[in-house]
Amino acid sequence: MNMLELDQLSASYGKAMALENVSLRVLPGELVAVLGPNGAGKSTLLKAISRAIDSQGDLRFEGQNLHAVATERVVGMGICHCPEGRRLFPELSVLKNLQLGAYLRNNKAAVAADLQKVYQLFPILQERSQQMVSTLSG
Repeated sequence: MNMLELDQLSASYGKAMALENVSLRVLPGELVAVLGPNGAGKSTLLKAISRAIDSQGDLRFEGQNLHAVATERVVGMGICHCPEGRRLFPELSVLKNLQLGAYLRNNKAAVAADLQKVYQLFPILQERSQQMVSTLSG
């Protein structure tokens, strides 16, 4: 079963079509990168998947039609959109910033396991987990 499936997904801002008939399938465990120049629709695609903007076409996560799910419940399914830029809480530690991404999740063991996966991918975050974000560079 596909983890994420888009079929003929389109989105617009007013009359300006920003995303037109995009189809994509992502299998569980698969890593996907979205590349393109400025204005190509990368952010619009991610916003449509996370339901931050309205879209047309087939949009499914683990077989469930996301158009039938209330936008605020999509985050609880593990789908969210983190905009580019440094939108962190500078007065909190690296660990607290990471934990904020899971504030709606009730399964603490699963959150801890996911945090370990993040640390495996980015060991520097574990090394600096207690460091205040405001003191980080780069």
